[in-house]
Amino acid sequence: MIILPDADLELASSAVAAGGFINAGQVCISVQRVIVDRSVEADFLDALVPKVEAIAVGNPEEADTRLGSLISEEEAARVHASISEARHSGAKVLTGGDRQGAVVTPAVIAGVDPRSPLSRNELFGPAVAVSSASDIEAALAMANDNEYGLGAGVFTSDVAGSIRAMRQIDAGNIHINWTPLWRADLMPYGGLKGSGIGKEGVRSAVNEMTEEKTVILHGRPW
Repeated sequence: MIILPDADLELASSAVAAGGFINAGQVCISVQRVIVDRSVEADFLDALVPKVEAIAVGNPEEADTRLGSLISEEEAARVHASISEARHSGAKVLTGGDRQGAVVTPAVIAGVDPRSPLSRNELFGPAVAVSSASDIEAALAMANDNEYGLGAGVFTSDVAGSIRAMRQIDAGNIHINWTPLWRADLMPYGGLKGSGIGKEGVRSAVNEMTEEKTVILHGRPW
């Protein structure tokens, strides 16, 4: 997810708080990497952290719970180790990242090196890695410097910036002013680079399972 300087930061922070932690982050299109323009980074984090801290962690059978356990304690240990590694490499855990059994509290990690494992590998857990960029050129280059290309989100109020992002981001699904977590089955859905081959979705699935034939009739009229 890219957040440009003219973005609605309240909307962007709400989208990250929703898109990064549903199903404890165990969704292939959940928000993991957040690239924010340096000029608005502090304001964005000020808006994001309270929203993430307000996510109720607990028993999923209770009505107020918004985040439960990961699929196993082993997976929770892996996610916790990734967060700890980022901290030891110089990133700052602004909130969350603690583990108890199979539960990892929702985490926001700032100052993440875009070349680090937390930024480059699929985490599949309840944490977002925030990195800063000096301008839109740096943000787009950072977004594309990855072997994956499934979903992306761009927050901006500039139409020209939106179109530029649509054209240049190497991802199969691009959302303007919302999280890439959103999808509908009627839409073509699939990624680029290491994020899959072909498209899902009703029409796309029919096309994938259809063999086309070109038939040309020559000779005398019937």
